[in-house]
Amino acid sequence: MPPGEASEANIREWCIAYLRRTVDDPAIAVTADATFAQMGLDSATAAYFIVELEEWIGCELEPELVFDHPTIAALARHIASRPGGGNDLPG
Repeated sequence: MPPGEASEANIREWCIAYLRRTVDDPAIAVTADATFAQMGLDSATAAYFIVELEEWIGCELEPELVFDHPTIAALARHIASRPGGGNDLPG
């Protein structure tokens, strides 16, 4: 992702789209305010989700972020508010 494009809205949209593709149960609503637990993420799927997100966004993320920020909205807000936004990967 080019610098400056990792806005809170972009991160939120990417997360929603990614989880809609990966959640196995069509009865589960993937929304910005549903918790990751409600969407069926366990520790293994949460770790894989974070790896995919950090590759897309271009910065290192801690695996425990999905537990510290348990919704897509909270996670996106946290990442976007970090120094350098979502693009602080040393390089």
